[in-house]
Amino acid sequence: MARLVVIAPGRGSYNRGELSYLSRFKEHPNYAQRQSLLARADRLRTEAGRVSISDLDGAEHYSSARHLPGENASALIFTCSAADYALLAERHRVVGVLGNSMGWYSTLYTGGALDFDDAFRVVDTMGSYQKGNIQGGQLIYPVVDEHWQPSPEREAAVARALTEVNALGADHWVGLSIRLGGNLVLAGTDAGVKAMLGTLPKVKIGANEYPFQLARHSAFHTPIMEAASQRGKQELADIRWGQPKVPMIDGSGHLWRPFQTVETSLADYTFGHQVVAPYDFSTSIRVALRELNPDHLVLLGPGESLGGAIAQVMIAERWRGIQSRADFVAAQKSDAPPLISMNRPEQAELAIR
Repeated sequence: MARLVVIAPGRGSYNRGELSYLSRFKEHPNYAQRQSLLARADRLRTEAGRVSISDLDGAEHYSSARHLPGENASALIFTCSAADYALLAERHRVVGVLGNSMGWYSTLYTGGALDFDDAFRVVDTMGSYQKGNIQGGQLIYPVVDEHWQPSPEREAAVARALTEVNALGADHWVGLSIRLGGNLVLAGTDAGVKAMLGTLPKVKIGANEYPFQLARHSAFHTPIMEAASQRGKQELADIRWGQPKVPMIDGSGHLWRPFQTVETSLADYTFGHQVVAPYDFSTSIRVALRELNPDHLVLLGPGESLGGAIAQVMIAERWRGIQSRADFVAAQKSDAPPLISMNRPEQAELAIR
């Protein structure tokens, strides 16, 4: 038996390579359950008058205009994550769950605080607020070097740019949105994001050039989302909350434990702080490593774009002797990789068999 901490991805994790993701793992004994979740998601989307998850996932071609907007991407990603979670082998023990940004809603399901229908409704409703209503934007910038070691120079560059841009006036506001391993996600007004893109020094790590703006993203996890927060509290007030079945780690690093969770506080966090304040994914991973001591971290699909961020926290923690990018790569090639990505069939086998 292995001890697993399960991680749910957020927006931006379903791309061209993930088309037909829900048709994967056909040989698994729990594939029928995977399809049952898809059928439930389709029913809920149809009742809401929205395109079905089957139509999105089964499309012949990937369309950024169709697959990227929050009103479609959120529910699609949630369904993929839930379907992957259904495959985890019973012989393993899930000791904790967490997610990045929108992945917190998936965590409420994998942690057992919400059933599938209520969790899906939360995801779909919050995602629907983005339809024709993108507010501000997000950009991403690294504060590590190409070896995934901390770069004080890049941290200082971000601090200088924030000071400079925010001095231009309220319409140029920018702040921290997500702490994502060795990257910072910054968010703000349209004018602020545009100014930051022109102010931050250009850097390249591997094939990626920074800074770059995340497509079709509002200024999530900032006060700009206050209206969405208030709307969610009102329209989702009847959601049926329960005690988590396994510890859930939120975006501030707080552990919501079984039999110790105040359900009204969980709702307040989900529609309040989680929406309008920075989401510290790095801290949630750090707490998982320190407090839960897993054998593996399991990254649910779709995609695996969080892999680098997770590895960077492992390096910062020197977890199990991993002190560099090279150490992490070597560990991933072992018989017991610290990070199992469900997007990679050869790794997924370790968690689902």
